Amino acid sequence: MLVSSQSLEEFIAKLGVSPTSTSEQVGRNILSARVTAGKSLQDVAAHAGIQVEDLKSIEMATRRPSGTELVKLAEALDVLVDRFFIGI
Repeated sequence: MLVSSQSLEEFIAKLGVSPTSTSEQVGRNILSARVTAGKSLQDVAAHAGIQVEDLKSIEMATRRPSGTELVKLAEALDVLVDRFFIGI
């Protein structure tokens, strides 16, 4: 499990996988969880305390979320953080 002070980059390095493919998979999993929950970008971003553009960038893998953002997104989507790492 990620702790809030641990960056996604550090976590990825420990996994030994490509940061790009990992970011893409995390983004897809966040998008999937959001769509499954029937929530809009605006709803999830507001609940997680991040900007809509940041959430969109995370889902499109053009921006990596911090550990804290992953926890807040999981809370907003009512899922466990590990849901975002399925397939990695």
